[in-house]
This record gives sequence, C-alpha cells and structure tokens, in this order.
Amino acid sequence: ESLAKRLSEVIFSREDGLLIAIADNYGTLESYTREGKYDIRAYMTEKVRKEHRQFLDLDRIYHNGYVSRPYALYADNGTDAPEKRFRNLKRIWEGRNIIFVEGALTRLGVGNDLFANAASIRRIEAPPADAWDSYEELLKASLRFAEPDSLFLIALGPSAGVLAYDLYHAGYQALDIGHVDLEYEWFLRGTGGRCAIPNKYNNELAGGDQVSDVYDEAYLGQIVYVAGQD
Repeated sequence: ESLAKRLSEVIFSREDGLLIAIADNYGTLESYTREGKYDIRAYMTEKVRKEHRQFLDLDRIYHNGYVSRPYALYADNGTDAPEKRFRNLKRIWEGRNIIFVEGALTRLGVGNDLFANAASIRRIEAPPADAWDSYEELLKASLRFAEPDSLFLIALGPSAGVLAYDLYHAGYQALDIGHVDLEYEWFLRGTGGRCAIPNKYNNELAGGDQVSDVYDEAYLGQIVYVAGQD
C-alpha cells in the first residue's frame, strides 16, 4: 500500500525536468511483433483500461516507457533499427559516472559492452525481489555515494520509479532503466525475442529467478553497498 501511494504521487506530478513515462499500450500497435500485440491486447481488458483512467490525464503527453525495451517487442527487431536505438541510449551515459541501483542478481552490463562508454561504474545492490522493503536504506545509500555529476540508472521493479523521483528532488539525474540490459543481451544473441540469460534475473520468464553465480572481479569490485548487510 505504501508503494502504491508513492507511485500515485509520482505519476500525478507535474514538474519541470521530470519526465513521466508509461508503457505505450494505447492506440495503434502496428510497430510491435505479433506476439507483442497479442500480449498487450490480452492485458488491456476493459477493467484494466478503467483502472488506468484513474491515473492518466488524457490531455497530457507522457513519455514512452518502452524506451528501455528497444528490441524484443518491436516488429523491426530483425533490421538495424534496434542497434540504432541502443546506440542512442548509450549516449545518455557516455562519459558519465554511473551509479547502478539494482537487484543483486540483475547485473547490469555484466558480460556485455552496454555501459562500456561510461567513465565509471559503482553499484548499490538491493535484494533480488521486493526492493520496496529496503527502500529507505537504498535511498540513504544512494545519497551517501552520490557525487554532483552522478547519473543513477535504476533497475528495481516498481520501486525504481519512486527512487528516480526522490533522487530527482535531491538534485540528481536518475532513470528507471528497467529491462534494458536483458534487451541488449537478447539483441546480441539475435533471438528475435526473449530468452533465458543464465546469470541474470528475469521476473518475466518462468524460472527467471534461477540464476547462476558470477565470478567477475571487475563486477564485484564495483559493488559499494549491499542492502541488508549493515
């Protein structure tokens, strides 16, 4: 309930410099794959649409939450379009000092070059699931390790939007980056869709919580805080 209240606060906010994005499940679905269209239509029942109307202003322009899902959903995923989308995303953190706030098994960028152009990477690790239970600790840790030029990239499920909002109010640039790393893994494999990545958690695939260990010294050396260990 407390998370729901905070998410309501976020989506109703109207502030300069704060971008509110939602999943683009409305209107035409022509840019999506056949499976993607089916899944969206199955989800967007009359009941769900009425629920959404409680939180959305039809006179407002929202940003596209699928910016962090540039591959598997799109019908052009067999062309060079996803590569261009990833290239543009990489411009966000090029030369920046990044702080990831992620689930302990998310492992953003581990084993690929998605964030290779960043100046530096530090990681604040949350539990693999139910990050909201550790929210205050994660917020305090984020502020503790933040520097004036820090860019926060957050992968914490629904808690990420609240954390990005609170960090924005604290004067930092922060993005709910969602599943972008998994999308990049699928893009590199050329699967044309989703598949299991053995060493990375995925809450949207059956068995996605069964994750193999990673012994990567560079990755382990980037972890500066683990929630629940103090």
